[in-house]
Amino acid sequence: MQETLANQELYRNIAISISMLLFVIFAVSRIIYPKLFASLYSFEKFVLFKYREDFGSGIRLFSTESFYFTAVLSLNLSFVLLSIYLFTNQFEGSIPWLKIGSFGVGILVWFLLSIAIQFIFFFKFVFLRVFGWMFDIPIQQSRHFQEFQSFNHSFSLLIYLLFSVSVYIRFNFPTIIFKLAVILVSIYLFFRLINLFFKIRSSGAYSNLYIFSYLCSTELMPTLLGLYLII
Repeated sequence: MQETLANQELYRNIAISISMLLFVIFAVSRIIYPKLFASLYSFEKFVLFKYREDFGSGIRLFSTESFYFTAVLSLNLSFVLLSIYLFTNQFEGSIPWLKIGSFGVGILVWFLLSIAIQFIFFFKFVFLRVFGWMFDIPIQQSRHFQEFQSFNHSFSLLIYLLFSVSVYIRFNFPTIIFKLAVILVSIYLFFRLINLFFKIRSSGAYSNLYIFSYLCSTELMPTLLGLYLII
């Protein structure tokens, strides 16, 4: 019992420290890139179903700013995944070698997990490039990835706030937060797919069936496969 309480306290200290670090990173990002930050973390995009030319849409995919904010997104998502692993019984013991016994190891795992997520985003872009070539839509694939990431930035900020408030106010991570997060993620993934469909459709260059086939290949199938592997 005492060991369990000690582990819970350690996990909570790790989660709170990471949450505070992320808050500082968000604050610094807001100061360094005020216009880009406001564009990437704007929730206005969720009510728009056409491409909009703004400051964020013009960012080059392999620019310093793009790499930086992708790294911030990866660190944020790593915090969420690590919190789920540490504070929910559903995943307890599912990864035996991932035993966090000290504060330093917890921070290291958070950092390494964020690097893995960074690589996943890179492979996502390569994946879109391949299917963009197969479907002969070279222009839309870049905008697709930009919109995909822009949605992720905004939604990850919402999830960050949800998880941070949870670890601040409770000693144990409440199960209801995990269930709420699952519901929000499911709604988000479905909405993002619909929104991307209408935004690509707004270009007027492709038929509905063509766009649907493209999104099934690049969004729906990878998402379902990822959920299957996780669950």
